[in-house]
Amino acid sequence: MESEITQESKVTPPEEPTDAVPTPLTPEEKAAKRTQMYIIGGAVGFLVLLIAAIVLMASFPAATVVVRDIAIVFVAVATFLIGLAMILLIFQLQVLIQVLRDEVQPLLRSVNDTVSTVRGTTEFVSHNMVSPIIKAAGFTAGFQRVVRDVVGVVKAVRPRKAGPPPKAARVPTSVDGGDKDVQAGE
Repeated sequence: MESEITQESKVTPPEEPTDAVPTPLTPEEKAAKRTQMYIIGGAVGFLVLLIAAIVLMASFPAATVVVRDIAIVFVAVATFLIGLAMILLIFQLQVLIQVLRDEVQPLLRSVNDTVSTVRGTTEFVSHNMVSPIIKAAGFTAGFQRVVRDVVGVVKAVRPRKAGPPPKAARVPTSVDGGDKDVQAGE
C-alpha cells in the first residue's frame, strides 16, 4: 500500500518542448480548411451587410421605401422565373415519360422474347439431348454391374482343377546373375 501511495505521489517532471515540425496538410485537408474559411467569411459578411442595411433604413426612411419597392420587384421577377422553371420541369418530365413508354417498353419486350427463346432452347436440348444421354449412361452402368456380378458368380461357382502348385518366387541361383525358376520341393 505504501509503495502505491509513494508511486502515485511522485510528480513527473514536465516534458521539454520538442522541436517537432508540424506535418504538412494534404490537398483534401487544405481544400476543407479553405471551404470552412469561405463559409465563415460569407456568414460574417452577411451579418455586416444586414446590420448596415438596418442602420441605413433607420437613418433614411425615404430610402427604405425605395429599397422595399426594389425588393418587391426582385421577388416578383424571382417568382416568375421559378414558375417558368416549373413549367420547363413538367415538360421535361412529360418527355421522359414518353421516352420510357416508346423506347424502353419495346426494349423490355425484346429482352423478354430473348429470354423465352433461351428457355425454349434449353428445354429442347434437355429433353432431346441430355435426357437420352443420361438414360444411356445409366443403362450402360447398370449393364456393366450386372455383367460384373454374373462373372463373379460364375467364378465363385466354377470348380477348380487340381494342377501344379503355383510357381514360387524367383531366386538367383547362379554366379552369373541369371534367374532360375525354383519350385518348392526341387
